[in-house]
Amino acid sequence: MSALRYSFSQIEAFACVAEQGNLSRAALSLGKDRTTLRDLIDYFEDALGYPLFIRQGRTLVLTEQGQQLHRQAHLLMRQAQAFEFYAQSLPQPDQQELVMVYDSFVSQAFIDAVIVMMSKEGIRFSAWSASREEAEAALTAGTAQIAVCQANNRALGMDMEWCALGNIELDFYAASGLFQHQQRPLTLLNLSLKPQLVMHHKHDEQIARRLQISGHTLYVNERSALRSLLENAQGWGFLPTHYQASTWKDVQAIETEVGNQGLTITMVAIWQPGQTKQPVTGRLISALPELWRNSLQG
Repeated sequence: MSALRYSFSQIEAFACVAEQGNLSRAALSLGKDRTTLRDLIDYFEDALGYPLFIRQGRTLVLTEQGQQLHRQAHLLMRQAQAFEFYAQSLPQPDQQELVMVYDSFVSQAFIDAVIVMMSKEGIRFSAWSASREEAEAALTAGTAQIAVCQANNRALGMDMEWCALGNIELDFYAASGLFQHQQRPLTLLNLSLKPQLVMHHKHDEQIARRLQISGHTLYVNERSALRSLLENAQGWGFLPTHYQASTWKDVQAIETEVGNQGLTITMVAIWQPGQTKQPVTGRLISALPELWRNSLQG
């Protein structure tokens, strides 16, 4: 396809001068300088090889060729206006969206880091806390694209893909008066006789065995409510150290017979096969391990 010999500005100038019959009025109508308009007409006539106007006093009158060309120019300008109207009426594409489900033990620093990344990329981002069972159901249903969960040491088969993120350290926390009559270190029997505050409403069997000790559990899925329950001695918790629960009123880490060394859980990101090929989801999946490391350093 050969390059056009004439610019849109030249055709626009020609059509306007033909309708106005005067350079000054045409320049005012187009918001251009009179000299600029005259140059556009001159260049157009030079490219065509014949004149478009003849001067009769202060009026510019179309030549025979100009009259024929003006009809085509008029149609072209109407088409250009229709194109502009259509282009402006097209809806703006929605921001791309991404939904992430995360375990309640995930640190706020990590969630904040993901939010900052999504904001910088102009991605509409949703995030909500859920158990591993609920997270996998959301991925399967397509209501979430990524889940950050506790590892459950079972094969995912072909249903899900995953990558390890890192470990979360855990410790035992309770109000100072909850176990005041028990000797330290507390035994597992001592712990089992008091209500345990649990942040996971639905557990698969392996996660339940790791985290649940007491036969009487109180479920709470919001951190400020957990804090209030702990401070008011409603139960004890086996919680991430990054919660910094020992800074809460009358709450302290409690010594137990199992100690507090090596009490960790591994966190993983999981997603359905093919998500890494999606531009937005793929970039976040690639960035998750580094975001996790940086959130620990913060």
